[in-house]
Amino acid sequence: MNKGLKVFITYAHKNADAKDKLITYLNVMKQNGLIDVWHDNEILPGDKWRDEIFNNLADSDILLYLTCPYSLASKNCNKELTAALRPNISVIPIILEHCDWKNHQLSEFQALPDKGKPIYDINEWNPESKGWMSVVEGLRKVIEEMPSNVQNETLPKWLLQQGNFLMMLKQINRAVEAYTHAIELKPNYSNAYSNRGAAYIAKEKTESAIADINKAIELRPDFPNAYNNRGITFSLKGDVGRAIEDYTEAIELKPDFAIAYLNRGVAYVLKGKTGLAINDFNKAIELKPNGADAYYNRGRVYKIKGALDLAIVDFTKAIEFKPADFEAYNSRGNAYKDKSEYDLAIIDYNKSIELNPRGFGHTTTAAMRIELKKNSILLSMIITLP
Repeated sequence: MNKGLKVFITYAHKNADAKDKLITYLNVMKQNGLIDVWHDNEILPGDKWRDEIFNNLADSDILLYLTCPYSLASKNCNKELTAALRPNISVIPIILEHCDWKNHQLSEFQALPDKGKPIYDINEWNPESKGWMSVVEGLRKVIEEMPSNVQNETLPKWLLQQGNFLMMLKQINRAVEAYTHAIELKPNYSNAYSNRGAAYIAKEKTESAIADINKAIELRPDFPNAYNNRGITFSLKGDVGRAIEDYTEAIELKPDFAIAYLNRGVAYVLKGKTGLAINDFNKAIELKPNGADAYYNRGRVYKIKGALDLAIVDFTKAIEFKPADFEAYNSRGNAYKDKSEYDLAIIDYNKSIELNPRGFGHTTTAAMRIELKKNSILLSMIITLP
């Protein structure tokens, strides 16, 4: 009998019960010799746990990632996922409950149960066992369809996925290496050029970024993400006019591109065109109503214009969607101070200091603050999927 495929389970320890339940549902496939399951409870006393985990992951065929808010926030789970981004491992997210997984690197993979409906959602799976059986059936289908080996032409895609996840983990140098390897294997891979350009933006290597993004656009002239990325780079170089041209091109190619509206709005602020900036921030909010950064930047413009009540409303919305944004608290505190509402200002300043005890450094002017905010937004939004 052929040896079964090795299945590695990644999970947050708060979901140990779900892990045990999954193993129970997989027992028939295990008894039939289709799979062999490994998880960290297999580590024996005295084993070096980290080495044991990654050694077992290295020779696994399938990674099952039990997905919930705890696993998405877990450094260990995400490190295991990064290690699994190789062509010999199939990654399958198993959605336990409603969470932000569609904005995580896991969104690149086909999820189980069917259509990614969370197992613990009683409106989707009643009883819950139906959800687990959907996982079993989906996994069985994956196993039946898995080729005996992965063809070399799939390797660039896997390298791009690995680079994307390394970017999310802020391991920029390793991301550049992954994108470079993808380009070496597939010299016309526009996504890899665009994403390596994004990595160079993070490293503040603007000339290298522009060279890569120009190549991406040469290979794919209708590539909105690449124009957006190049706009970022021109902004960093201080060429705001060319940045606006690129953001506008990105919007023409993709009219619902919220981040491009947001970026162009920031560029308009830097050019002193506050009316055009507010129009773009309004559009970004219309397209993405929970976008904290659009509210924050619009609030900054309202404060510049002296519309303090409107600014406070926008800073409050930014805090609602991003509660740890110390700069939004500081900006709202400034607005309250300008209104002579000193007690409220002190509360916000105290919260800002609590969230960021080191303070703001030299980012006190409106233009500088918006410029920095722009950078932090973009580097989390410009990575293109395979």
